[in-house]
Amino acid sequence: MYRFFRFKINFKLRTKNLFWFLMVLGITKFILVTALIFSEVSRVSAKEGPTVTGCPPEFFEVLDLEKAKLSEKAKEIEIREKELELMEKRIREQMIALKDLEATIDQKLNKLEAIQDERTKLLARAISEMRAGKAAEILINMDKDMAVKILSQLKSQQIASILSAMPPDKAANLSAALSGYPPKEY
Repeated sequence: MYRFFRFKINFKLRTKNLFWFLMVLGITKFILVTALIFSEVSRVSAKEGPTVTGCPPEFFEVLDLEKAKLSEKAKEIEIREKELELMEKRIREQMIALKDLEATIDQKLNKLEAIQDERTKLLARAISEMRAGKAAEILINMDKDMAVKILSQLKSQQIASILSAMPPDKAANLSAALSGYPPKEY
C-alpha cells in the first residue's frame, strides 16, 4: 500500500509539476507569438510609410504624383486669378477714363451744337431780311438739310414767298423735306 501511496503522491506531484511546466510553456509561447506579431507589424508599417492601408507602395507613388500635379494646377490658378484681378482693375480704370472722355466729348458737342444753332439762327435772320428771289437762289445752292433748318425758323409767310420764287421741282423737294415726310415718287 505504501507503494500505491507513493505512486499516488508521485503521480500528484508529477501532475502538478507537469501542469506548472505546461503553464509556463504556454505563457512563454504566448509572449513569443505576441512579440513576433508586433515585430512583423512594425516591419510592414515601416515599409508602407505613415499610413497602414494595405495598399501597395506603387499606389502611394501615383497618389504623390497626382498630389504634386494638383498643387501645380492650384499655383497656376492662383497666378491666373491674380492676373485677372489686375486686368479687371485696369479695365475699371479704363472705363472710368472712357466715361470721363465721353462726358468731355458730350460737353464739347453740346457747345458745338449751340454754336451751330446760333449761327443757323443768325443765317435764318439774314435770309428772312433778304428779298424772296435772292433768298431762293441761296437756299437752292445750299445743302438740303441746312436749307430745311433755315426755312423751319422762318415765318410761314416768308417761307411761302421764298418757295414761290424757286423752280417748282426744287420747291417741291424742299417742301417735302420741310414737312418731315419722305418724298413720294409718282
